[in-house]
Amino acid sequence: MSKTANYIIGIDLGTTNCTMTASKVDAELIDVIQLDQVPILQATEAHTIDQPLSLPSFIYFPLEEEVKGNIGQLPWSSNGHFMVGTYARDRGAELPTRLIASAKSWLCHAGVDRRENLLPIESDEIDHRMSPLTACAEILKHLRASWDQNHPDAPFNEQEVLVTVPASFDPSARQLVQEAAEMASYPEVILLEEPQAAFYAWLQQHSKEWRTNLKVGDTVLVIDIGGGTTDFSLIGVEEKAGDLELRRLAVGAHLLLGGDNIDLALAYFVKGKFEEQGHEIDHWQFQTLIHQCRQAKEQLMGENPPDHIAVTVLGRGSRLIGNTLTVELSLKDVEHLILDGFFPLVEMEERSPVEHRAGIQQIGLPYVQDPRISCQLAKFLSMTGETEKAATDQFVLPTAVLFNGGTLKAFSFRQRLMTLLNQWAKKLDKPPVLELRGADYDFAVSRGAACYGLARQGKAIRIRGGTSRSYYIGVEESAPAVPGMSPPLRACCIVPFGLEEGEERELGEQEFALILGEQATFRFFSHSTPLLSDGREPIVGTSVRNWKQELTELHPIETVLSKAEGDGKTVRVKLKSKVTELGVLELWCFAPDGRKWKLEFDIRQ
Repeated sequence: MSKTANYIIGIDLGTTNCTMTASKVDAELIDVIQLDQVPILQATEAHTIDQPLSLPSFIYFPLEEEVKGNIGQLPWSSNGHFMVGTYARDRGAELPTRLIASAKSWLCHAGVDRRENLLPIESDEIDHRMSPLTACAEILKHLRASWDQNHPDAPFNEQEVLVTVPASFDPSARQLVQEAAEMASYPEVILLEEPQAAFYAWLQQHSKEWRTNLKVGDTVLVIDIGGGTTDFSLIGVEEKAGDLELRRLAVGAHLLLGGDNIDLALAYFVKGKFEEQGHEIDHWQFQTLIHQCRQAKEQLMGENPPDHIAVTVLGRGSRLIGNTLTVELSLKDVEHLILDGFFPLVEMEERSPVEHRAGIQQIGLPYVQDPRISCQLAKFLSMTGETEKAATDQFVLPTAVLFNGGTLKAFSFRQRLMTLLNQWAKKLDKPPVLELRGADYDFAVSRGAACYGLARQGKAIRIRGGTSRSYYIGVEESAPAVPGMSPPLRACCIVPFGLEEGEERELGEQEFALILGEQATFRFFSHSTPLLSDGREPIVGTSVRNWKQELTELHPIETVLSKAEGDGKTVRVKLKSKVTELGVLELWCFAPDGRKWKLEFDIRQ
């Protein structure tokens, strides 16, 4: 943490909305910590600047007349080439070829070059395109600029900043988030999984009584359904030194499935009702219809819903008012469409099947093919990966569930998921699953990120995720060549058993030779118990020569490390290892002249 930091800032870089929470660094105890939602400056309407507590994750390229009219000029804006936020979302719904949405989801799409200017996909104007990486950087930059505008005495880049990502982001997507933060001139950021952040927020909110609700042996399922994604995580409650401890047990796959799918399903349903009346709905009207259906969903799925709600779309032509089209959307219709379509009551064995995709596809996001969130959940709890069928004794039923994400603000969705989980509990002859109430569906993730920043200082409980193995790097020894024999190799411990995520270890004064400028193979090994066969407890730097009998070899990394002019074939380096909050082993190689190289290995795979 910067010595000049006054605040810990938690940022939820959401697929649909971003939020920002701050806490003073000098906060004392978790039960008195002040967590403040940070207002975010943005254009909410044409020529209207406001500070709501969330920033819609949309980028809009305005028309030329809108640029000349300064419709969304912000204090820090140098030009009106694009806009971020509420007005961008609402205006972009009317002109979808000028709107970038779900930029974060593109970061995990390995099938495209995420540094290429390809968004919006529908746009044929090169000047109105960005790469997914740049789009995320611009959203992060907007958050930083808004903070600096409102906190001139506490510059953003001097604070401790935590940014959340989906638990299921792969290493390349996480790296791109970090790169986007660097492009946005952020200080060095800490990445944290969104479901964990949501759980940290719940713990802070219930700091005095959570230990009475949870006991040793409990398993908490975090279901996070946002606008564009669904994430599942399991967190276990364990005992250590007579106190309760929390440990992450499992995370699910990255599912592009969420509120946007529900809004789209409703829009198609309403479009069909218009067509039954003899009205044709074109592309532009359909985009408006999606927005209308989103609002209708929020009202009809609330705790006190009306029986009917009117959905209106403007007709095409000169007499817009007289040509307004309206249909009635009933609560019964919506419950049947959404609850039965997305949250059906299924058996544990009914899991989402392995997906098979066509060889030729349109360029776009890799959305899941099975929209049944219930079946996606059954697949996750079965712990069977891509297996379509498995015995019920492999099924991991949680004892408690925490809901998160804007989509789950709908009471009916939470109620249906609880009914589903308790249906499974009854079949397994287990006690009913407990719902952890009092969740903050809009701001929990950014609040939890700030809480984690405090937990790193020892001012709040921390969800433990210490490594369940020790890890080693292969070191080729210098020895004369012998016919028919490979150079001898020893394994050097770089991560001891139980190292907490976020902690670092240096290999003392040991120096190594690092190959530069040519393809090199880095071999990694692991050991699954705290002690070696000879009784040694490996610490950083411990060497193992009989690694073939003692250790398990993991997938190697093959890469070419950058070489500067004047470098020889090798350079002397010292090593430092770190396991990040996202379960990535980082091995840093430091040269005497200050240069450094990083190797990454995902220890959760």
